[in-house]
Amino acid sequence: DNLTATIVCLKLLRHSVRHDRELRHSIGGFLVIAANAGGAWSPIGDVTTTMLWLAEKITVGSTIAWLFLPSFVVTMLPLAGLWWEARRESRRRDAADAEEESATGSHCGGAPSEVTRGKVAVLLLGVACILMVPVLKMTTGLPPYLGMLLALGILWFVTDTVAFQSFAKIGPQIGPAETPRSPSMAVVHQGTEGRSVVDALHQMDLTGLLFFAGVLLAVGALDTAGVLEDYARFLVKLCGNSPVLICTLLGVSSAIVDNVPLVQASINMFGATTPENDPLWQLVALAAGTGGSILSVGSIAGVTLMTMEGVGYLWYCRRISLWATLGFAAGIGVYQLERLLFA
Repeated sequence: DNLTATIVCLKLLRHSVRHDRELRHSIGGFLVIAANAGGAWSPIGDVTTTMLWLAEKITVGSTIAWLFLPSFVVTMLPLAGLWWEARRESRRRDAADAEEESATGSHCGGAPSEVTRGKVAVLLLGVACILMVPVLKMTTGLPPYLGMLLALGILWFVTDTVAFQSFAKIGPQIGPAETPRSPSMAVVHQGTEGRSVVDALHQMDLTGLLFFAGVLLAVGALDTAGVLEDYARFLVKLCGNSPVLICTLLGVSSAIVDNVPLVQASINMFGATTPENDPLWQLVALAAGTGGSILSVGSIAGVTLMTMEGVGYLWYCRRISLWATLGFAAGIGVYQLERLLFA
């Protein structure tokens, strides 16, 4: 999903652009845009599209066919703008950067960890299990959350088998009582500490899960109180039953309010009257997913950037928000052009 993509790319940036904090922050801002746009065209790429998929408002094939090109445009326009800004900024600091690199270039961190066949096997198995989830949903009707739990179980079972540990050259560590410990304490022969599903579960982001649970509970309370119904009437009255205007407003709102409650609100507001794969739902997926990039607090990817890299809210507004807004508007325009030409 987009959160995982943001975390992985930010960790890579810390190694590849470690001495240029400004450039790293600019690339990190683009990562937020790219991760959110990438999650908009895949039912398993973002929590908002997954919510629409679970509510049977969109299907896999139709979502990918209609939203891939708009999401691509949402990504590429800010990329061009931020690349131009980075080039302009680099010209001003070429001399200083050259001196800094010459002074610190020989003091890089330790050697990168070795890529072993065990790591490659786990990566390929994990990707295959994740891709299995939408296939199971389409062929058997298995709910995606059960498919993900099945994928976790398969990965856990395979990595805990003796055959896999032998293949990956992992040996169990013997404790003081001479009893084999769990694979979470396994060590690789090269001297690096092994990783297992148990370790991953210990590092799970419970605060993020509780955040989304709280958001959905709050939306449920608003729905029960009738606030969402009133908001739906206001949107319809303001936008004149235009899906484009309604979803554009939702997308801009997602830059201020988290996109999860907005998507849940749209499902509650229009679910009874709008059929599956209607342009409204596809626009909701595109707008809510990409509109959150306009401000750093509008998406979980942006909040992750602020947390991991210390990017300030005002800095993001000055350097990233304009390009994110232009990309958002261009994506909506491309989608409308697609509907005009191919619908």
